[in-house]
Amino acid sequence: MNKLLILTLVGAMSVAMAAEAPAAFKKCMACHGANGQKVAPGAKGGITIAGLPKDKLLKDLKGYKAGTADNGGAKAIMYSQMKNVSDADIEVLADYISKLPAKK
Repeated sequence: MNKLLILTLVGAMSVAMAAEAPAAFKKCMACHGANGQKVAPGAKGGITIAGLPKDKLLKDLKGYKAGTADNGGAKAIMYSQMKNVSDADIEVLADYISKLPAKK
């Protein structure tokens, strides 16, 4: 297959994934990247959020909203980001992020 065609297809898939992202994910992209594969500021061990189990994401996101989760890093950023996110949006975010391809 032509390299240009492959690059075009990969680019189109990335745009499609970003277009399908829930509205609440837009505030995540600055630190975690459009595909959740960017290491966020203060993240310990180079961990990214893409592909994490949904139950872990739900626990963590609800903990950040409550101001009780501790990622050992820049938790204050997460507290402020999640403060006004609804439980319904947290459910949608956890589902969406868990389905993103994990960084290899």
